[in-house]
Amino acid sequence: MALPKYEQIAADLRGRIVRGELKPGDALPSERELTERWKVSRATVVKGLEVLRHEGLIETRQGTGSSVRERMPLARSAGERYRTAVDTGNVYTAGEYAEILSAESVPAPADVAAALGVEEGSPVARRHRVTYEGENPTATSYSWFAADVVAAAPRLLQRERVREGTTRYVEMQTGRAPHTGRDWWSARLASDDELALLRLAGPQAVAESRHVAYDAEGRPLTYEVGISPAGRWRRTEEYSMRD
Repeated sequence: MALPKYEQIAADLRGRIVRGELKPGDALPSERELTERWKVSRATVVKGLEVLRHEGLIETRQGTGSSVRERMPLARSAGERYRTAVDTGNVYTAGEYAEILSAESVPAPADVAAALGVEEGSPVARRHRVTYEGENPTATSYSWFAADVVAAAPRLLQRERVREGTTRYVEMQTGRAPHTGRDWWSARLASDDELALLRLAGPQAVAESRHVAYDAEGRPLTYEVGISPAGRWRRTEEYSMRD
């Protein structure tokens, strides 16, 4: 069943913002342009824009139209975090830290099994954290590791911060250096739990990233799912983690 037109308009513009086609400060197409493009009434366009305003993605000023909101700096990619750990010995930058909410062995869900190349339901390690800059939560994320990696890197199952970052720690314990990373990004509304963890007032848009790090032989080392508030988005293709 097709979405209502106003939701289609909101989804199209949201996607363009997430992909970086519309950047902070950029003007959105005018209401007239959207009305003609989508062949809908002005009221439908206004309703679609209102969805994005409620999500905190755009702002509208009388006489100038709507534009993408100026937000926080872009979130660091997993590759950038790893290189920070290699260069400094600490995965976090000044003023940044993580609270580990859980570290446990769980059966692998379907997406985790596919990412790590293991059987669905087989034991994997899951680490759940919230990352802060000062007092402000900036992301919540889950990191997943296959049983053979956990056997060599037992701190993954301890509820304590790994200063050098889990990817760097895995490299140090297994000798398997991350060689290539692949990221996927999408936008959606935050769940109730995510709103609470990130201290957001709902409804609010968030970016969900999915990252897999591979060693030189193409074997997955880690799978991470991260959720960031609107405005901390970036889109990354497959890239080297060794540059």
